[in-house]
Amino acid sequence: MTLSQKTSDMKMLESDFVGLPQLTRQFVERINFYGLDRVRIHGLFVMLGLFAGAPDTKNRLDELFEKLDLVIPVDRSKNIDEVIGHLYGGYDSAINEFCYRSGAELEFREIKIPNLEKIFYIVDLKDHGLFDIDVVSIERLADASRLYDAFIADIGRQTVIENASLIDAFSCGMFQILLHAKSDVFGSRQIAELIKSCLPLIFSQYFSTLQNNQVEYFLGLELGQVPLLPLMSSMELNYAKQMWGFQSSLFYRDQEPIDGVDDLTVQAWHSWVLENAQKFDIDYPIELIPFSLSNVTLLDIPQWMSVIADFNSCDSYINKTWGYSAASLGNNIETLEYKALLVHLVYASLTSTRERVH
Repeated sequence: MTLSQKTSDMKMLESDFVGLPQLTRQFVERINFYGLDRVRIHGLFVMLGLFAGAPDTKNRLDELFEKLDLVIPVDRSKNIDEVIGHLYGGYDSAINEFCYRSGAELEFREIKIPNLEKIFYIVDLKDHGLFDIDVVSIERLADASRLYDAFIADIGRQTVIENASLIDAFSCGMFQILLHAKSDVFGSRQIAELIKSCLPLIFSQYFSTLQNNQVEYFLGLELGQVPLLPLMSSMELNYAKQMWGFQSSLFYRDQEPIDGVDDLTVQAWHSWVLENAQKFDIDYPIELIPFSLSNVTLLDIPQWMSVIADFNSCDSYINKTWGYSAASLGNNIETLEYKALLVHLVYASLTSTRERVH
């Protein structure tokens, strides 16, 4: 298990856990142990509130909160302003910057104020210079990861400063999006959908674990498996099942976790994945589903063994396709996502050898 250097500002406080079920507390402690600091964990809960608080049909909201209420119990019968109004300072600037830097095409309702010629919108789509990143589009995974990291770091600060609970952080996010919805229902819905649909790998898994009440399953994962789950979510089911069998060989032997795997450098990880892929190739000479049936599009995949065995070739491919480079990985999350992409790429190269000519 790879750990970021712990400092006092990273550690959770008892005040963070007020009202949280025990399993949710274990989830928070786990992702904190994985390296996500206290501010970003608060930001994660605010971000989930921004999504959950957006207006929707009764059936969809009932379905959402049927699971969410078990993980983050909030009494929605109370006036939310009375509950967290003293903590809430607004997240407009961060939302403005997030929406602008996402590069997404969004449409917001014109808001006209009497006696003023200027037209307002709930989101001001321009560069406010709030986030210390050079991202103006999240078409590539690396850019999405860096934007979301900057976003949750910014929106997590308010409730941390107040020593508020994570339930309060979640409620503050709900309150913000409800305020937006008062002026622009469709616009607030777009913000919520943007947040959910563009999540990078690690944050996607953290987000969906809470949203879908999958904490028990999450607690059984090894650290390196976390980004693999969302990466494989769009794959054809049978291909994904076989790939999941392959990736398990990277983390387990005889159903026991392999010590030290998560501590490997990305270069050593490439060698480890390749070694296990070669064994998988021998063990399943004809059974593997060809990559063309995976429901994933990757062009010019490095050729099995002749090219895929060269780390620099893989690194160049990952940089071109997803925006990550081994030389510029900025934190533990970026490293984990890079390693997941290496697994994906090596396995894609292997299964490309199983193509059938008709």
